[in-house]
Amino acid sequence: MKQPIVPSIIVGIMCLYVYGLTYHAEHRIPPDPSYDFYDTTTVRVIISGSDVVHDIYGRFNNILEGERQLVKARDAGPNQYKLTFQVNSPRPAVLFIDDEDLEIFLVPGDTSLVVDAAMNPNTYLIDSLNFEGTTSGICSYYKNKTNRFQKVHLRATRSIVDSEDFGQFCLQLDSMAARELGFLAEQEIFDSLPEWFVDFERTEILYQKAYLKLSRAYNRDIPDYMLDKVAIDNEAAVFSYYYYLYLTSYFSSFDDNRAEAEGTDSLSNQEQIFTESRIHLADSLLTGGPHDVFITRSLFSHLKNNQLGFVEKLFQKYKDSFYSKKYYRFIEMQLKERSKPI
Repeated sequence: MKQPIVPSIIVGIMCLYVYGLTYHAEHRIPPDPSYDFYDTTTVRVIISGSDVVHDIYGRFNNILEGERQLVKARDAGPNQYKLTFQVNSPRPAVLFIDDEDLEIFLVPGDTSLVVDAAMNPNTYLIDSLNFEGTTSGICSYYKNKTNRFQKVHLRATRSIVDSEDFGQFCLQLDSMAARELGFLAEQEIFDSLPEWFVDFERTEILYQKAYLKLSRAYNRDIPDYMLDKVAIDNEAAVFSYYYYLYLTSYFSSFDDNRAEAEGTDSLSNQEQIFTESRIHLADSLLTGGPHDVFITRSLFSHLKNNQLGFVEKLFQKYKDSFYSKKYYRFIEMQLKERSKPI
C-alpha cells in the first residue's frame, strides 16, 4: 500500500521552518545598543602562560553619573577572572592586567566578551591578546589603534596636547584628530565595525577636539573661526561623553544669569543657577536622546549632592518634555530612593 505523501510534506515543511528559525537566531544582527540603567556587563579574562595570581581590575565612567568607577576582578577558576561593570550605555573602559592597560568596549547586558591574554613566562608581560564576543571587533580596533599611535591620540593622553599659543594648540588637535579619523576610515573598510560604533567613535573624536578648544578659549578673546563648528543637536552623538561636556561648555557661554550667580555667596547656589540656565537651553535646542540624556545628567549631578528640593523643582518643570519615559522614570526613582527616611 502506498504511504500518504501529505504528512511527509508537512513534516518536511516543519523541518525547514525549524531550521529557518535556528539559522535566523544564530545569524541575526544584534540590535543597536541603547541606555539601560539597570543592567550590567560581564567580562571574562583568561590568562595563559602564567600560573601566578594577577591583579586585574577595570576602570570606566558612566555618562549619566559622570564619575570614574573601579571594578575589581573576582576569581572564576584556574587562570580565569570575571569583572562585572554597572554600565548604563555603550562605553570604552580600561582593563588593567597587573601594570599593563588595554582599552575594551562595554555594552549594557552583554556577557559575551572574553579577553584572552597570553603572558610571556619570563617577563610576565602580555605577549598577545585575543578577543571573543559581541564587541570583540571593537576591542581589536582599540588594540590596533594603540599599536598605530602608541597611545599618542586624543582620548589616551590629552595632556600631550599643550601650548600657550592657542593657534598652535588648535593645530595640534586638528592634526591628531585627522590621523585618528583616517585610521577609523581604514578600519571601517577592512574590519566589520558596527555602523553605530563608527558614528560613536567619529563623534567622540570630533566633540573631544571641539570641547578642548572651547574650554581652553573660556574667558579669552578668541575669534570664532578658531573654534570648531559642530552640531548642537546630534542623535549620532548620544553615547559620546565628550558631546555632553561640549554642550555644557557651549551652553555656559550663553548664560544670561552669570552676574546673578556670581553675586551669590554659595558655590552650590551658583551651580544651581547655571544648571537651570543650561537645562532651559537644552530643552529648546535639543531633541530625542541628546535632550533626555543632557537633562538627566544635569539633574543627577545635583542628586549626588543631595540637593533634592532643587532637583524636584526642575523635574516637575521639565518632566513632560522627556522624549523617552525611561529617563523620566529613572529620575523619579532616584528622587524616591533618596527621599526615604534613614
